[in-house]
Amino acid sequence: MWRRPGQLRLHLAAAAGAAGRGARRRNPLPPVPTVPSSSSASTTTTRDLAAFARGSSSSRSLSDRAGGGECWSCGASGAFLSCGSCGSVQPVDPAVDYFRIFGLEREYTIKDNNLEGKYKDWQKKLHPDLVHSKSEKERAFAAEQSALVIDAYRTLSKPLSRALYLLQLEGIPIDEEKTITDPELLMEMMEIREAVNDASDSQTLEKIQSQIKRNLETWSHSFQEAFEKRDFDRAVKATQRMRYYERAVEETIKKL
Repeated sequence: MWRRPGQLRLHLAAAAGAAGRGARRRNPLPPVPTVPSSSSASTTTTRDLAAFARGSSSSRSLSDRAGGGECWSCGASGAFLSCGSCGSVQPVDPAVDYFRIFGLEREYTIKDNNLEGKYKDWQKKLHPDLVHSKSEKERAFAAEQSALVIDAYRTLSKPLSRALYLLQLEGIPIDEEKTITDPELLMEMMEIREAVNDASDSQTLEKIQSQIKRNLETWSHSFQEAFEKRDFDRAVKATQRMRYYERAVEETIKKL
């Protein structure tokens, strides 16, 4: 659980190193991931894509706000994932972390409640089906950038994956297979499992789920506090508890 693809590991290594460096050379592009053709793999219809592309007009584009380098196509400065001048999709920069993609501070609490809106804004610019008439090179850039934005959104939108990502950016090793030996927690998880199995109606399951979510939130706050104090041992411990409670929530959802 929570293993990221090779492309993510490349981004994590580059982004973590970037924090301690000033001017830096651009890292070479990672291999282009295999992306199915739009005709077979896209789950979005042409009509949906057209409506998706129109969207709502915002004041300044994410490309303009995020900053960036020189556009490979028109030479304009400040090109980020896509160029604000000519609209060309840019090559992936491995040094750009997920928080920067959405214009966020690198911290656990997401203060911007429009993460989904920003995700959709990027997909209006980057979705491979929307650049099908462009060059092969730009279509490859779009496939990479779109996949990256999807993974960034999925990672940052959930507390546990966001916490693990922050730790990885800090270079903190995470043993995702480590088994917790705390007898008190193990007893609690056994009791939760038994309660879920014995629950005979949705009302009982919802009460159990609410209690588990409260415990999950408690450990979420514990992670935030530990991470802000750079107490990474305690932060890792918090993510281990969060993982157990998240799995318990999933068990109640399956039975509801």
